[in-house]
Formats: sequence, structure tokens, C-alpha cells
Amino acid sequence: MADPDLAAEVHHSGGSYPVVAGWGIIDGLGQRLADLGVKGPAYIITDENVMNPYGRNVQRAMQKEGIAAHCFVIPSGEFSKSFELAQAIFHWLVERRAERSQAIIAVGGGVVGDLAGFVAATFLRGVPFIQVPTSMAAMVDASIGGKVAVNLPEAKNMVGAFYQPLGVFADVQSLATLRKRELAEGWAEAIKHGFILDANLVDVFEEHAEALMEVQPDISTEVIRRSMAIKADVVSQDERETLGIRILLNYGHTIGHGLESSTDYGRFLHGEGVSVGMMGAAYIAREMGMISDDLVDRQRSLLERFNLPIHATGVSPEGVLDAMAMDKKTVGGTNRFVLLEEAGKAVVRSDVPRDLVEATVRDLTK
Repeated sequence: MADPDLAAEVHHSGGSYPVVAGWGIIDGLGQRLADLGVKGPAYIITDENVMNPYGRNVQRAMQKEGIAAHCFVIPSGEFSKSFELAQAIFHWLVERRAERSQAIIAVGGGVVGDLAGFVAATFLRGVPFIQVPTSMAAMVDASIGGKVAVNLPEAKNMVGAFYQPLGVFADVQSLATLRKRELAEGWAEAIKHGFILDANLVDVFEEHAEALMEVQPDISTEVIRRSMAIKADVVSQDERETLGIRILLNYGHTIGHGLESSTDYGRFLHGEGVSVGMMGAAYIAREMGMISDDLVDRQRSLLERFNLPIHATGVSPEGVLDAMAMDKKTVGGTNRFVLLEEAGKAVVRSDVPRDLVEATVRDLTK
């Protein structure tokens, strides 16, 4: 019987997995995990903001199906994506005599998913891994595609792996408890999906912005599933980012990651950095004659309706540019930029003049 909550399937070199989004699905998560072959004990990794109620709810749902689950709670925030915390989890797993067949369950946002996935990819050379994203950004982006990593002081996600989960299960109801800022930064990733790959999705955001910020169940679930499906399709085509397809998902990220890193991950949430980065990419595309003022204005207007930042006043432009030089997608010392040609269509360019990049970053940080 078809799963009405199934948004997409990701197909990868090792098989495939379901990407699911529904309202209130955590209660039935134990059965879904049992169907994937998960047996106890399993190991939930979550953060201090998510543990109650969602970490506990996942634990209870698993226990209803006879799957015992232990919990490791990390501090919330980007600083938790560190070798030190990964090592603490490794020791915790060893103390519990965790085995290679026993699953790690990530319950939380992108930080939890990245860290738990990194641990799953490396502990005992790889243990089963399930994503239960509870933030908007994690649902539509970070939980799908198997990118797992920890940060170095110099830059984000510098040490990691491609390690695909057994499944992604998003309970959209959990978004109703998020603060508006956290909700908006997640919608930034979904808005990004529309501008690079689905012009109709941009139309939906423009029509329903206020309803989406109120997390109205039907429209929110529909838009999240559509965005998840876009990400799943791209990952299925280009799992390891070698074909020039998956890199499109980095629209806004070149400048955005530079902003996050240069401000020590303390000023901007990830989606906020992406929002500013999207505006930077739009300005660059306009100056290169690729898009019109109308499209720049359309993107700016939509981001502003979601209360997302469109500039980064007071940030050191030199700090941002230095951090951008550490970007993992740099080739031959040159940043590759994802730029729009029209709404719903993007390309990768390596020929953006350095002086244009510098001028754009300086304008964004005035």
C-alpha cells in the first residue's frame, strides 16, 4: 500500500531510501523503523532544545515497538559540530557496547543530523543511520542526501563524508513550536530550491507566505514535500557532487558560508546566511548580464516577506572573503558561483571576476 506521507525516494549507489513528511508522524515512527529492520538497542542523538518533547517522543514511539533506545543530548548550536563532541559520543557508544548492526537516530536540526551522521559514518566504519529532522532547514535540505560533517575553526563542514541514511522522517507538526526566526531560516532553503529548479514553487511561496509562516498544516506539508522531492531528485542524479548537478543546491552558500564562518557562527543562522548569499549571487548575475532587475527585486521581496536578512551590515568584508577562499568547492583558488538565468533555472560559473565578488561582498556588508 502506498504511503500517503511519502515525499520522494532517494536513489544512490548503495540502494534507496524513503523521504517522508507528514503531520504528527512521530507517534508511528517505531513501526516505520521496524519496517526498515531497525532493532534495539538504538542510539538517539539530539540536542538540549529538542530532547523534550521530540527526543523523548521518538524514544517512546520506538519503545512501543519493542525497540530500546538510549539518548545522548548535545548542546544546541553550530559549535556542537566538533571533533570533541564526536569523540564524546564515540566513548558513550563504546561504554554501551554498541554494535555495527545497531542504528543511530538523529533527532533535531541540521547540526544534530550532521554530527550524528558523521559519528554513524565513522564508528565501527559505519552503522545504520536514520534522520528525524525537527527544524525546517533540516527537513527540506540538510537531512536529505547523506552529507555529514564536523566543522574546523577555519570553515564549516571541512571534515566529513557522504553517508546515506536508511530513511528521513519529518514530522511537520514539530515546526509549530519553532520561533519565527528559526522557521524563516528554514524556509530560505526551500525558497532557494524554487529559484534554482522550480519556478512554480516560487509562485507558491509568493501566494502563501503568511500561511507558511503560521505553519498551517496542509499548505506547509505540501510545500515541504515538494521541496524535499527537489532535493531528493538532485541527490539521486548526482550523489557525490561530481556531475555539476548537486552543486546547484549551493545557491547562496558561497557567500553565506563565508558570513557564518567569519562571524564565528554567532550572528547568522544558516538560512539567514544563505538569504544574504542569494542576494549577493543575484547582484553578481545582474552585473554579468544574466538576469534583470525584476528578478533581483522579486527575490528580495520574497525573502523580506519571510523576515530574512538581505544584507549583513557591519560584518568585515575581508573576513568574509578570507572565509570564502576556504570554500570546499573552490577549484584552482577560484570560487564557483551558482547563478540564476531565470526563476527556476540556475548554472554554475567559475568566471566571476574577482573585483565583482569583492565589490558585492563590500556592498552586502555596508
